[in-house]
Amino acid sequence: MGTPMRNPLILAWWLFLLTALEIAAMILDRFHHLEWGRLGVHLIKSCYLGFAFVLFIRYLSFRSQKSFENLVESYNRVAKQAYETEKVRRDSWVNPFWNLVLVVLTTIDFTMVFSWNISVLRVSVVLDLLIWLLTLRWITRTYWLKSQGTRERLKEALDDSRSRKQAEAEPAEPAPVKRKVSKFPFGLLAGMALAAALGMTIFRWTDASEAFRIDDLKSCMDRCMRLASIRFYQQGELEVQVAGQPCVMQRKDRIDFTMDLHKGDLYLRAFENDTADYFGDGAVGNEGVVLDANGHFRRAWTSSAVPDDRPVNDQE
Repeated sequence: MGTPMRNPLILAWWLFLLTALEIAAMILDRFHHLEWGRLGVHLIKSCYLGFAFVLFIRYLSFRSQKSFENLVESYNRVAKQAYETEKVRRDSWVNPFWNLVLVVLTTIDFTMVFSWNISVLRVSVVLDLLIWLLTLRWITRTYWLKSQGTRERLKEALDDSRSRKQAEAEPAEPAPVKRKVSKFPFGLLAGMALAAALGMTIFRWTDASEAFRIDDLKSCMDRCMRLASIRFYQQGELEVQVAGQPCVMQRKDRIDFTMDLHKGDLYLRAFENDTADYFGDGAVGNEGVVLDANGHFRRAWTSSAVPDDRPVNDQE
């Protein structure tokens, strides 16, 4: 009772973790403009890459496949009867091939995030889906094979054959019998995970333009801050016509830009106006982002660009 039910439960646990990772990737799409969001994106891509390399090099390596083939050869020689190995021979190149594909996809996915734009975001969404599908295939196949117990039963039959041969007995040699395991729980879990992956991928793809507009706003604020820093720290001018910048004019009906001076440092605030939900949290005029002179972005929940409500000098 324990073994047949244990593997589907373990599979469900791993698929739950995979779905949680997919949800995290979907959430991080909207927070790439913040440091912790960008770090989270790179961390997820690094996990994909590390998993792919470990999987290809160790768990489904040719050496691991060779050990199973040696076990089959030993059984055929000792038991004097053939064990079906046609599928095993096919898998000897199919599985490493798919894991090599996984390594290639994760490598591309990891390197692309260093150059972030709307096209990279959408390509990353597609690559994430392919990585999730290959990972789903590997996890489901692993626990399906564990439920069948092919290797364990073959080893048990080989040990019995060796014992009988040492005792110089001549009864019929035992043959490994495949365990009859229902495919329904494995297929059901894999189907649910597949539906979740496809659903989140479709949502991320359709939401890509809205998610990237926050990163686009970040680029606009960065250009404005560089101009303001040059005029303030080199020329001593605080009044910077931020509103006159082209990227600001494109967003004037949705975003209000404000520049403040606090303790000798410049702060540029971009906040939703009373009619727009630019950050996509479901409410209008309640969220923004602040950029300081050191190039650090943080979320803003108030109309002030400075860290606190202490007096701010808006003139030189």
